[in-house]
Amino acid sequence: MRLLDDEALQRSSVVANNAMNRERGLDGVNSYARDLGFHPLDRLRPQLVEHGSAAWLDLCCGQGRALAQAARQAPDGLALVGVDLVDHFDPQAAGVDGLTLVTGSVSQWQPGRTFDLITCVHGLHYVGDKLGVLARALTWLSPGGMFAAHLDVASIRLADGTPATRLVRRLLRDAGVDYDARRRIVTRTGPAVLDLPLEYAGADDRAGPNYTGQPAVDSYYRPLRTGTRPDPVPPPRRAVAVDDRGVRVEHDGSVFDVAWHDVHRASVSRLVVEVAGIDHLELTVDLVYGHHLTIPDSDDGFAAAVAEFARRSGRAEPDLAHLRAGLDDIELWQQDA
Repeated sequence: MRLLDDEALQRSSVVANNAMNRERGLDGVNSYARDLGFHPLDRLRPQLVEHGSAAWLDLCCGQGRALAQAARQAPDGLALVGVDLVDHFDPQAAGVDGLTLVTGSVSQWQPGRTFDLITCVHGLHYVGDKLGVLARALTWLSPGGMFAAHLDVASIRLADGTPATRLVRRLLRDAGVDYDARRRIVTRTGPAVLDLPLEYAGADDRAGPNYTGQPAVDSYYRPLRTGTRPDPVPPPRRAVAVDDRGVRVEHDGSVFDVAWHDVHRASVSRLVVEVAGIDHLELTVDLVYGHHLTIPDSDDGFAAAVAEFARRSGRAEPDLAHLRAGLDDIELWQQDA
């Protein structure tokens, strides 16, 4: 496998000339509001009203049109910063008060302040160390600040080519970073230190089109047997229960209830990453509004929950002891259309 380092990747025509975010505006059909599922100014206005100031950082900002439009619509006190690898900024964005546009690599650029909103709309598709940029950006959030970025976890692989989709989803979830699998968006409120047991190995700019239909970049990582923390804190015990009310997950003193009408599908599978010492079963509960619950076999009530899903659909309970890795997940239950 031919993997590129950051310097070579930035010279790639796939990265330097991508058109995914060049002309996207703030509102309308081809807009940040539509792609993110929320309007950036709606997120920033409460901060502006309460404190008289707010800051928005847009990584891989393209021409910077969305930022320029926000500067014209928002009241005074809004600081806007856009960073993009290619200096193809909209001429109308130049000289707009409160707007700073920077030409540089998001993998290397470092801000001198924190932000109340950080976005990256379809930009990580063209970044080599996607997880590294994500980790750095999360430390730039102000208390209560929001991060939102498109991330196609199918474009993240281990160094031997093994897909790391499920591994990354689990690691992000455990780190308190939400992932919407339907919209392919990662979100986080408040700053965080993302300490993932993965080391960046390089990128492939010949991966071909991703879900957007545009050529994109696959990122490769070497698993580490331990993270960088010398004394990791064991995760709190979790528990799951399935009954007539729906699905209940207890975690770290909190209870998350899902009614049956919000459950779309339940399946069980086995996740194995030998080099990282990972081998466990997972119960995945897909919800009708695009989110999902991932429940590992270490959770109290795991086997009973699997059996109850199978019983409610009239299916045979799967033999969990002989579930093989690498196969499609076994469907346990699905809501009737």
